[in-house]
Amino acid sequence: MRRSAPSVHTELSPAARIGALTGTAEAVQEDRMFHRGEHAVTDAPTLDEDLLVEPVARRRPWVEFFASTPGRLSMLGIALIAAVIAAGAITSAAVGARQQRVETLRTHTEPLANAAQALYSSLSIADAAAITSFISGGGGVESSTGAEQFTQAIGDASNALVTATNGVSSQDAESLALLSDVVRDLAEYFNLVATAQANDRAGNPVGVAYLADASALMQDTILPLAERLYVHQAEAVAETQTHTAQLPAAAFTVTAAALVALVLAQLYLIRKSKRRFNPGLAVATLLMAGLLLWLIAGSLVSTSASEHARTEGTQPINAVARARILAQQARADETLAILQRGSDTQSEVDYARHSQALSDELTRQLESSHGRAAEQHLRDAVTARDGWLAAHRDIEGALERGDYPTAAAIAAGSGSGTSSTQFAALDESLRNAIERLRNDEASAVTDVYRSMSALAVGSMIIGVSCGFAVGGGIWPRLNEYH
Repeated sequence: MRRSAPSVHTELSPAARIGALTGTAEAVQEDRMFHRGEHAVTDAPTLDEDLLVEPVARRRPWVEFFASTPGRLSMLGIALIAAVIAAGAITSAAVGARQQRVETLRTHTEPLANAAQALYSSLSIADAAAITSFISGGGGVESSTGAEQFTQAIGDASNALVTATNGVSSQDAESLALLSDVVRDLAEYFNLVATAQANDRAGNPVGVAYLADASALMQDTILPLAERLYVHQAEAVAETQTHTAQLPAAAFTVTAAALVALVLAQLYLIRKSKRRFNPGLAVATLLMAGLLLWLIAGSLVSTSASEHARTEGTQPINAVARARILAQQARADETLAILQRGSDTQSEVDYARHSQALSDELTRQLESSHGRAAEQHLRDAVTARDGWLAAHRDIEGALERGDYPTAAAIAAGSGSGTSSTQFAALDESLRNAIERLRNDEASAVTDVYRSMSALAVGSMIIGVSCGFAVGGGIWPRLNEYH
């Protein structure tokens, strides 16, 4: 009897049953994955997403270096070296520029201003001497006692003109134009004076008219040009002194900042290295502190000397120069009025105006607290002015009486009480006052130059030395990390 094979009953999973019903291959495949042996096994490996970890992106090497302590120390050292060298360089540049301005003032600007003032005075004296020679009736400039004064004044004017021409900068268009106009008009002035001399020698009265035209050209055109030149150069002197009196703010700021940075760097190293003293940074700090103190002391001395040069030199010089110009204008008015025998009332009006302005300027300067070095010369000028005014009153009295010879003798004579002698004493006193004030100003300007003469080089040396000291202080700390 045949036995039948036992039937194998396999329990299908729900998915297989659905697959059997739907006939999809995916369900059969899932069933195979569900039953394989006693454990469920999948045909393909699976990965638990919860176990995934994103890789950490590595930083660049240089970023890691500068984030480390050695990197920070390196950056600190470089920054400090740059700061101290910059402090030395900026201080050196600032002081060097200041020294250059002082040197330009001493050798160029101030001598040019004095040459302009001397040019004005010499031309004015020459004009007055030419007129005085005609008043004296000596046959013109060449044969009169005024010939020597005229020749001397023209020589002084020529020297001053050469000095001014050689000293003026090629970029100073205004001064060059003024000098060019003076030279051109002087040629015309000399032609008029020569024509006046020729007519006077020939006995022609028209010589007086030519001389009056020459004097008008001098007073109305040439002297105003010379005065403008002097004012322009005097303003340049005052401007330069104002700049030299200012403190070098940039140098102070950078030097003080470098000193603070050195102090903070030492505090940082104390905290990092647990050491209380860093020889290199300590030396650099002392050097930078010394530079700052040197800069402060030199600047204070320089500023004080610049202020002294301005208040005791430049300002009084300008005031005395104005007084001298007023005196020469008044003298020209006086001589021209006598030459025209008192018929020109405008000359008398101008004389009164200029002489009053002269008296006011001298009084104001004597009452001022500045310019004490020239006080005695100014007092001598006041005495001479009083004598000159007295002589002029005598001239006016003689002209009112119609006594022209007496008026001419008082105006052009050589006696102690004459107008010519008193004016010469006044002009000499004012010239001596200017020279005394110039010497005082030059001494102060020299003090300005000397007060910071070594600082320009010394600041650069200190800056470089501080750089080496900083390097010597940082390097041993870096070696500790090698």
